[in-house]
Amino acid sequence: MQKSVMFVTTCLALLMGVSARAATKNPTPANKYRYAAKKAAYYNKSTSAYYRSIWTSARNAWNKSKSFKWSPTKNRKSRTFTTSVSRTTGIWTNATGMAYNGMSFDQNGRQTGAAMYLNRAILKKYKYNKKQRTNVAIHEMGHALGLGHNSAGSVSVMNPANRDYALRNVDIKGAQKIYRTTTNTKSTLAAAAQPTLTVDHLKDYSNGIYGVEALRKDAGTIVEGTITKSVGHHKAPKNYYTTQTLRVIEHFKGLSGKTVTFTQGGTTAMAVTDSKVLHHGEDVVVMLAKNAQGNDYIINDGQGMFIDTHTSNGHELFEHVSDHKIYTEDMLH
Repeated sequence: MQKSVMFVTTCLALLMGVSARAATKNPTPANKYRYAAKKAAYYNKSTSAYYRSIWTSARNAWNKSKSFKWSPTKNRKSRTFTTSVSRTTGIWTNATGMAYNGMSFDQNGRQTGAAMYLNRAILKKYKYNKKQRTNVAIHEMGHALGLGHNSAGSVSVMNPANRDYALRNVDIKGAQKIYRTTTNTKSTLAAAAQPTLTVDHLKDYSNGIYGVEALRKDAGTIVEGTITKSVGHHKAPKNYYTTQTLRVIEHFKGLSGKTVTFTQGGTTAMAVTDSKVLHHGEDVVVMLAKNAQGNDYIINDGQGMFIDTHTSNGHELFEHVSDHKIYTEDMLH
């Protein structure tokens, strides 16, 4: 896998964030996945009664909206399932939940399987109550049925770092729009038939220059350098991430060594939303934090990653991987 990245040149004058009020007027956007119809059966793999009830509450919220129907099944081999894990390393660092779209597809490229996860360790560590955990479960089910993230600061269950919002009209309208639309041609759908993992983090930094400023504040280390090594990791359950080694060219904050090794989302076999697997020789600016084990990781995968694109009027320009906006080097430190 190499997640395709569409490079969008964005005028620096337009880097300001969208207000929450404006962001929640329009239906929540779709991702590239959908079931053949607005219904799907799923198997609840959670072994604890507590988390089984959370997934049931999330299912009921969607079913009550009548925009999509989730039906429980006793089929343990179901390609669509809900579950929970307790992880704090690799791609699970600070992840409250995940949705794995594209577990399987039909002959026309339409999704027939998706996995939905809650991360008990992070939800417990940051004291999410049961209602808030249910909101995260509704969010993951939203990804699975075909919804992407809403805008930063949006009043939506699909807010990128949602904790407090239940299912809203914008989310219902987004789901209705997906399944009101005729499916694409077989060739178009089949071309998109590759799995993607959406990782949902505690915080979101996608709000333009404000998000970058928050990243700069939260990062323990900010460095510019060249990738010298990339190693992909595959560990169940779906712990797809890459270990990168960077030869440091310039230090902006924290670390003072000649190299740094860190983890980020994505491998050669799995795309991760808002991320991109880096390759040998690429010049990047990375914003890093340390997990509980003391290992460095890129904050929110692609949100803490900026790739050197070119130089203009004496300024190095870097593309923010998660939203493709362009920043000068001095804006990143």
